[in-house]
Amino acid sequence: MNTIFSDLPNRAIIQVASSVHAGQRDSIPCKFDGIQGKRAQIVSQQRLPISTAITVEYNDTMLLGEVVACTRNVDDMWHIEVRVEQVLTGLQSLMTLRARLLGEQVPEFSMAGAGRR
Repeated sequence: MNTIFSDLPNRAIIQVASSVHAGQRDSIPCKFDGIQGKRAQIVSQQRLPISTAITVEYNDTMLLGEVVACTRNVDDMWHIEVRVEQVLTGLQSLMTLRARLLGEQVPEFSMAGAGRR
């Protein structure tokens, strides 16, 4: 099965420390299925080990957390449960304010799903 997450309205990006290049991060396309309490549900084509610290970028929100479950389903996709430690919102406004205060060019907003509301 070949899913193109960029075509989904609830697309998101997982950021995880690279296992190949120290100090760098890998971006993994995924689908954000929601959050209930401190548990977020995402779907990915890539397996993530339990206890992996990740960031999930969805719309104008960043979720910081840890993988607590990762199961392969009959659709050959990985269903990942994340224990959310922090939720950061209003990221586009914060980036724009920072750029203006530092006299920098206002960045093009690139969070996953930006502009899709």
